[in-house]
Amino acid sequence: MPFALFVFFSVFTFHSLASATLSKQLSVIYRDYKGTHTVSGKKVSDHTFRYNLTAPKQVDVTTLEWQPYIGQSLCKQGWVMQAVIALLHSQNYGATVTFYPWARAVANAENGKVDILVPEYFIEPEAPSDTLPGTRRLDHLTLTEPFGWGPIALYKRRDYNTDHFTSLGALADERIGVVRGYQNTPEFDRLMDAGKFNVIEAVDDAHNIRLLMAGRVNLIIGDPEVIEMEIAALSQDNNATAQAKNVVMVDPILQMNGLFFAVSKHNKYGKTLLFELNQAIAEFKKHGILEEIKYNTAKSCE
Repeated sequence: MPFALFVFFSVFTFHSLASATLSKQLSVIYRDYKGTHTVSGKKVSDHTFRYNLTAPKQVDVTTLEWQPYIGQSLCKQGWVMQAVIALLHSQNYGATVTFYPWARAVANAENGKVDILVPEYFIEPEAPSDTLPGTRRLDHLTLTEPFGWGPIALYKRRDYNTDHFTSLGALADERIGVVRGYQNTPEFDRLMDAGKFNVIEAVDDAHNIRLLMAGRVNLIIGDPEVIEMEIAALSQDNNATAQAKNVVMVDPILQMNGLFFAVSKHNKYGKTLLFELNQAIAEFKKHGILEEIKYNTAKSCE
């Protein structure tokens, strides 16, 4: 896979000084043994970005606002976006990337309206589809190898006693907030699907935090990096500052979750796309390119 060898990757995003929003023009620059390559891209709507329009192969990608991993207005749109574009481009793919609320992003992938859903957690073999009742999620999606990792944990209000939390099974009938359509951990999802928890669904992580602050649930589940960023944002609101600071993580984290591409099985070229993505991921890992992307994003966005 020549495009993945000795790659040095960087993304330049130009921001409008007037609106502080992402510019319509984007470019991706990387260098391999053949030299330096520049991939042009542009913002084509409020939530959609297109990269490498002249590539011989094109894919539609659906994602979500999930800061600090990926987001339309993040510096360089977050390291996950950079990794996604780099991995696809290394296999000669152009990409149209659209941001949706997660449940809609999942539905579009499971229905075959897009080719790829990213980033996705591991999907349990028996996990049911919320989009197509009576089917399983893996009837419609296939996961690549993981291209990254992130923690997942429970959060509570500071004054809520969790001494009874000796295992997830001990939380039977607990009021827990989850984001609709999210995978969590295999054990948590099995218990949730079996009706062991009293679950309230949120639209996104910020909504989930508000459910916790309002006392509608006693616990929420999510990625600490995402939740801490959302709490920091809520803390800018004077009316929510005290409540936001009252939200704390339950130690220890539950586990580290892999981040995957989920490829739609409704794409007739899906098997080829899956193979090529796995090939790119393996090469990027072999040469430390994914870690370099993550490091360089953090360094340049300080």
